[in-house]
Amino acid sequence: MKFLAYSMMSCMLFISTSCMNQEDGEYIPGLKGPNINIQDGKVLLSIELVAVDIDGGLTFPIPKLKNSALTIGPAMDDDGNFGGTMIRVAFDPKDVESDEFKVVPHNALPDGRPFPFIVDGTLPALALQIPKAKNATFYMSNKIFGFFLPLNLPKDFNVSVHYRIKINGKSYGIVSLIHPDDRDEGAGVVVLLTLDEIRKNPDAQKLLKMSQKRKSVLY
Repeated sequence: MKFLAYSMMSCMLFISTSCMNQEDGEYIPGLKGPNINIQDGKVLLSIELVAVDIDGGLTFPIPKLKNSALTIGPAMDDDGNFGGTMIRVAFDPKDVESDEFKVVPHNALPDGRPFPFIVDGTLPALALQIPKAKNATFYMSNKIFGFFLPLNLPKDFNVSVHYRIKINGKSYGIVSLIHPDDRDEGAGVVVLLTLDEIRKNPDAQKLLKMSQKRKSVLY
C-alpha cells in the first residue's frame, strides 16, 4: 500500500512526467513495442518478438557503454503466460557524453543499404553488432542511440512504417521498418532514441533525476 501511495503521489506531483503516456505506434507483424520507460536514471527501451521463443534469459553490459545493459529473455503477458522474446535495453544517456561519441563515422544499415529516413542514407554513429542480442546492430553517438533488429516479415506485407515515438506529446525517437532486399534478405526494424530531444525535454530530465532517488520505481 505504501508503494501504491507513493506512486500515486509521484503522478500528482509530476503529472506530465512520471505518468508516461506513450502514443500507439504503427503495426509491424511479429512485433510488440517499442515501449519506453525510465528507471534509475536510465531510459528503458523494450521490444517483444512475438513469434520467437527462448528458454532462458541473460543480462550483459553493452560494449563501450559503462552503465548501460541489455536483457533478453522470455516475454510474459498480462495473464502470467510466457511466449515470445523480450529484449530490453537500459540506456544511461551519460554513457555517450565523452569525446569518443562526438566524432563518429557514418554508417549504413548492416547489409550496406541506406537508411530510408536520412538524406544521404547514412547515420553518424558507431555501429556494433551483438550476435547474442538476436544479431541486433547497435548505433550510438552523443546524438542518437538505438538498434537495427532483424525480422522475418510476411511476404505480402508491403506497408511502409515510419513514425515518431511520442510520450506526453513529446518526441523521444523514431521507428522505421526496413523491408527485405531483392534477395528477400535484410528485413528488420530500426529503433532510435533522439538524444537532443530528450535532453531538451524538461519533463524527461526531471524524471531521469527523480528516478535516481527512487531506484525501484518504474515510470
